[in-house]
Amino acid sequence: MKKTALFFLLVTSSLFGGASENITFKNEQVGEMCFTTIDINVTEDWLKKEFELIEFNSYPNIRRQGFLMDMFYSNAGFGKSQWTEMDTRGVYMQSPGTIYLEPYRYAESGMQPGWLLRISIMNPVGGDSCK
Repeated sequence: MKKTALFFLLVTSSLFGGASENITFKNEQVGEMCFTTIDINVTEDWLKKEFELIEFNSYPNIRRQGFLMDMFYSNAGFGKSQWTEMDTRGVYMQSPGTIYLEPYRYAESGMQPGWLLRISIMNPVGGDSCK
């Protein structure tokens, strides 16, 4: 019974938002906008993944209100102080808040373990957003 419960816990945590402990979230309300930052500490294992689903519940109204998204990487050795914009091709977002990424494509374009990846999303505040 304990083995079954442990197996269930591991499977559900890898499917629903706990897939990578190298992913962190930060939500802040800035005026009438909700600003979400998702930081990914790039690892060798992460770059080998075919896809990554990042689930969070901050944007329940994206179909009606819309959102702005941008991605950046940092590889200059200055931590999170210097970011370079990157292409968001192949990144998709679904309501209420699931982002689909293809890490192996970043590896193919030269991304290395130890880099940082940041996804920034802005959405008008409304309903349950920005919690």
